[in-house]
Amino acid sequence: MTHVFVVNEKTFNIHLQYLFAGTGYSDNEPDLMSISGEKYYAENTLTGMIADISKVRVGDKVLFYVTGCKKFFGIFEIEDSPFFEPYSSNYLGKELDKYLPFRVKIKPYKVYSRGISEQLALDDISTINRPYEMCWSMIYRKLTGMRGCSFVTDSEMERLEELLSFANESNYLSGENYYYDNDKQQIIVSTIINNYSAPTNIPLTIDTRLHNVRNSHENHLQAFITQNFDRNQTLKSKLFPNSATRIWIGNEVVCSVGEKRIDILTIAETDKDLVVRIIELKDERPTAGILKWQLPWYIKWVDQYLVPGLLSKKKNVIIIPTIFAYPYSRNTKIKREFDSKIIEFNEEKQKLVNNGEIRDIECFYFDRTAFPIKIY
Repeated sequence: MTHVFVVNEKTFNIHLQYLFAGTGYSDNEPDLMSISGEKYYAENTLTGMIADISKVRVGDKVLFYVTGCKKFFGIFEIEDSPFFEPYSSNYLGKELDKYLPFRVKIKPYKVYSRGISEQLALDDISTINRPYEMCWSMIYRKLTGMRGCSFVTDSEMERLEELLSFANESNYLSGENYYYDNDKQQIIVSTIINNYSAPTNIPLTIDTRLHNVRNSHENHLQAFITQNFDRNQTLKSKLFPNSATRIWIGNEVVCSVGEKRIDILTIAETDKDLVVRIIELKDERPTAGILKWQLPWYIKWVDQYLVPGLLSKKKNVIIIPTIFAYPYSRNTKIKREFDSKIIEFNEEKQKLVNNGEIRDIECFYFDRTAFPIKIY
């Protein structure tokens, strides 16, 4: 999986010298271990950032998008788990001229000196044959306001890596120490060694906050999933086939210029299949409206923009619509309407796709009174 961190030309130089990436919002320090009676300022924004960076795993690839020159640079690799940097210490905060509470260490993979322009990466269609081959993950993110830690799909990364390699005549830098030359707009090998010397052992756990929050907490649930999709065995068994050899996960996946977003999208590859799971999260009991307006559009978008590229791998592509919600405790009218709509949806589901196979909706439920939550 590949993650894209948005930086400016000043902060990019610091990220290169000390080999880390990060994201944050303003100078407010979130309390990761508890939540007070008053809702923390920008709670959803900060929790969303935790969800974004929590899905990185050791060995994942990293690109940087530099806002000043509007170029993509890379390629780096995730070295360790994400961690929290307290505002009280704010290591390298003066050099960055900002507070980045959510961070992760990186190391060189194939570090190319020259970046590729936004125009070449996102606008130029001279080397593609079909619309779905464009880098829609980044295009939509740009249209909706690119987040500090975003993602691209594996097929998009393959094309971006090809463009980086071509721009650098297949030559990437040797050494492990770098800086950014603002005048040349290039990454340069450095003779100076700058070690990241601050502690990196405070984890970005969402457990306590998810358990204690009393208001809307879809972002908290999203962060729980991105932190635990491959670690919590119950969750892992719900999301992925046991035979999966490779998995990909995205959160807040923008799927229209109107800013519609899929809460969680996963792709699991097995020897024979590619299983795409479209997940709608609800911090309340589910209603029939999810099946009328939300999931149908998400399925059509995945079928048109994602599945054709996956089919090129010569494997079966299976789409599984999924709802993750708080359970009903009584057989109410709203529950009966929801159950009836599921039956209707499953009977008509094949009309929504032209490419892959679509399966019946799966509903998973969670108990938020358990710690951190109970999934069943």
